[in-house]
Amino acid sequence: MEVIRIDYLHVQENLPKSSCCIGFFDGLHTGHQALLENCIAKAKELNIQSGLITFDPDPWKIFFPDRVCRHITTLEDRIHLASVMGIEVMYVITFSKNFAALDVDAFHMLLKKMNIAHITCGFDFKYASKNTGNVNTISSQNYFDVSVIASVNSKNEKISSSRIEPLIQSGKMDLANELLGYMYSIEGVIEHGFKRGSTLLKFPTANLGANPDYLVPSSGVYAGFVYVDDTFYGAMINVGNNPTFKNTKVSIEAHIFDFDQHIYERQVRFFFLKKTRNEIRFDGFEALKKQLQSDIITCKNVILHEKQYVTKLSLIHISEPTRLGMIS
Repeated sequence: MEVIRIDYLHVQENLPKSSCCIGFFDGLHTGHQALLENCIAKAKELNIQSGLITFDPDPWKIFFPDRVCRHITTLEDRIHLASVMGIEVMYVITFSKNFAALDVDAFHMLLKKMNIAHITCGFDFKYASKNTGNVNTISSQNYFDVSVIASVNSKNEKISSSRIEPLIQSGKMDLANELLGYMYSIEGVIEHGFKRGSTLLKFPTANLGANPDYLVPSSGVYAGFVYVDDTFYGAMINVGNNPTFKNTKVSIEAHIFDFDQHIYERQVRFFFLKKTRNEIRFDGFEALKKQLQSDIITCKNVILHEKQYVTKLSLIHISEPTRLGMIS
């Protein structure tokens, strides 16, 4: 997939004619996927490229620079997911206060300059200065055709990023994954930790220096996967500050099943399938070690029970070749 950065003041000439969906698309969840499907179908019907228009940085960072702003997906994740889902070109419009101040007609003219033949948007899409643009204004212009997609619901409630975010933050990964349509994951680099897992407890762990842009699930133990060298390895993932050791910094670490590689300083991805218990404090190493032995059995059982579902949820997020590691 081609990725094209757009400066609204200097739009490249001779961009390919395209059918595009438009939005920030954090998560590219199942609600967003309905827009992508319509966009791709229109592109095939018109024999033009399918495209996705998004914005970077997040508008919230521009208007509220001091506010912590975490996401379900990074821009790189959205680019990858859009490509896997069939989008051929991704337009990333540089967001700024000046861009946000464009009036409705200027916004339409920008899309015309980008050679957009068809736009797909959600029923609640807002744009232009002070959100004065909406589905009525974009549908009434004459530069391109428009499809408006109705709300996509689950359990009589709209599927949205704002609905999924608290599910992730509260550790309800099975529900979050269902709405996303894939398994939630966090990417980062494996760092050196306190080495308590390998020395004191005999349960070696990989400590993730996570990209700070991601939402972090609530403290506790999760059944999941670590993606290394095009392979998903089953894992027990712990999120928290290890109260038994009185840590103050939240850590994300995984005990990877049937794995003995050295992966320090490697870029990896942790996938969260299901939370198995909350974080608790233990009175001593032996009690903690006994619980960890039980946690490993629980996590392996969860993964085995969900194996077919796991394959569906995981492969969408990773480029081929990919394989599911052995889980015994």
